[in-house]
Amino acid sequence: MPLNKKPGTLVFPLEDAFSEHLSKNAFFRKSDRLLLACSGGLDSVVLAHLLKRCGYVFELLHCNFNLRGEESKRDELFVRTLADTFGVPVRVQSFDTHSVMQATGKGVQETARELRYNWFKEVAAQVDAENDTHTNDPRNKKKHPPTWVLTAHHADDLAETMAMNFFRGTGLAGLHGIRERMGIFLRPLLFTTRDEVLAYAESVGIEWVEDSSNSSINYTRNSFRLRVFPEVETLFPSARLNLIANAKRFEEAEFLYRKQVEKIKSRLLEKKDTVILIAVNKLKAVKPLDTIMHEVFGEFGFSAAQVPEIKKLFNAETGKWMASSTHRILRNRAWLLIEPLEVKHQLVHVVEDGTTRVELNDAVIEFSHLHGSVEPDAHTHHAWIDAAELRYPLLVRPWKQGDYFYPLGMKRKKKLSRFLTDLKLSAFEKESIYVIESDKRIVWVVGERLDNRFRISSATQNTVLMKYSNRSTPDKNLAIR
Repeated sequence: MPLNKKPGTLVFPLEDAFSEHLSKNAFFRKSDRLLLACSGGLDSVVLAHLLKRCGYVFELLHCNFNLRGEESKRDELFVRTLADTFGVPVRVQSFDTHSVMQATGKGVQETARELRYNWFKEVAAQVDAENDTHTNDPRNKKKHPPTWVLTAHHADDLAETMAMNFFRGTGLAGLHGIRERMGIFLRPLLFTTRDEVLAYAESVGIEWVEDSSNSSINYTRNSFRLRVFPEVETLFPSARLNLIANAKRFEEAEFLYRKQVEKIKSRLLEKKDTVILIAVNKLKAVKPLDTIMHEVFGEFGFSAAQVPEIKKLFNAETGKWMASSTHRILRNRAWLLIEPLEVKHQLVHVVEDGTTRVELNDAVIEFSHLHGSVEPDAHTHHAWIDAAELRYPLLVRPWKQGDYFYPLGMKRKKKLSRFLTDLKLSAFEKESIYVIESDKRIVWVVGERLDNRFRISSATQNTVLMKYSNRSTPDKNLAIR
C-alpha cells in the first residue's frame, strides 16, 4: 500500500526508487525518444506506468507472434487500449512465426526473440531517420536526441539468466546475466524484483494480461522459474538474491578479464586482409593456453571442445586444416591462418623472409635474393622487386573484388577487376589469378603485372626476384630456371 511521506502526499516506494535509479544512472533524458517493448504482461505494463508517472514521453511497441490464437489477439487489443489510455503512440508488428520456424529450423523461443529484436532495431532506425529528416536544416547543427528501446526485465530475470548461462557453459561472460545497457537497449527495472513489481501493480490497481505459456515448463526459462529455483531455495533460501548481488561483481571481473584477453590478442594476431595470421611459437608460449585459445578461435566459430584438436595443428605439416561453420584454421609453415570459408580458391600462403618456394595446386612461385645492381628482363612471369619496399610476412592469396594496385609504369591506381577485364581474361582464367601482398599493398598480380611502387631503380641495393610457373601449361620459355 502507498505510504504517507508527509501530510497530503501519497508515495509509492517503487516509484521513488525508479525515479532515483534513473537519475543516479543517467539512463536517458526527458528529451530522448523512448520505445517501450510492451507485451501487455505485468512487467512491461508496470514500466509503462512508471514512465508515465515520472513524466517521460514514450511509444509502445507490441509484437503479435500469432502463436496463441485468440489470446494473441487479446494481448494486442490490450496494448492498443493501454496506449489510448496513456495518450501515447503504439506500433504493432504481426509475425507468421510458425512459417519462420519451418524455414529456419529454430525453436519457438529463439525465433520469437530474433523476430522481436530485429524489429525493434528496425523501428529505432526508422525513428532516427525521421528525426534526421525533421532536423535537416543546415542552420541546426545540433544532433537530435538519441532513441532507446526499453525492455522490462527485472532482477529475477537476471538471476534466471545467470543460472541458465552457468549450466549452458557460457563462461565468465554469461555469469553477469543481462546488462542494463546493450547498444540501443536499456533495462531500467533490473534494480528491482518481480515481487516488488507485483506489489506496486497491486497497490495502484494496475491491470495486465497473463500469457498462458508462462505456466508451461516446456520452455527453459519457465522451468528454471517454476521448478529449479523453488527446489534450490529449499536448501538456500537466498539463492536468487545472492545471484543478483553477484551479478555486478561478475560483470566487473569480466571487464578486467576482457581487457587482458584483448591485450594478448593484439600481440598474437596479425591481420592481412581477410586472413588472420598467428605464429605457432608465439601461441604455444601463451599462458593460460587453453583459455586464450578458446577466446581467440571462439570468435571464428570454434568451440572450447575443439581446442585439443586445434592444438594438433601445432605439430602438423603445411596444408593440414580444420573448419568451423564459418572459418577454417590452416597450418602454413610456422603459422596458423584463419580464413573465411567463402575463400574458394586454393590455399592462402604465408611467405616469410627467406622463403624460397611456394607451391600452389597447379603452379609454383620461387623467390631469389640478389645483391647489387641487376638488369631486369621484361618477362611477365618474372617480378623484379626492390627488397627495401617489402614488409614480411608476405601473403600469397586469390585476388578479390575491391583489390587495387598501381600497374608498372603508372602513377595512378587501378582496380584489379578492371585490369583483368582489360586483359580480356575469361571468368575461369580470372578465378586462377593470385596476388602477392605486403602490408596490405599488392606487390604483384602474379604472372601479369608488377605494382609500380615496388619496382627496382638505380637506387636499389637489394632485389627480390619472383618467378612464376604454371605446371598445367608447361612451356620451356616459362620454366623456372
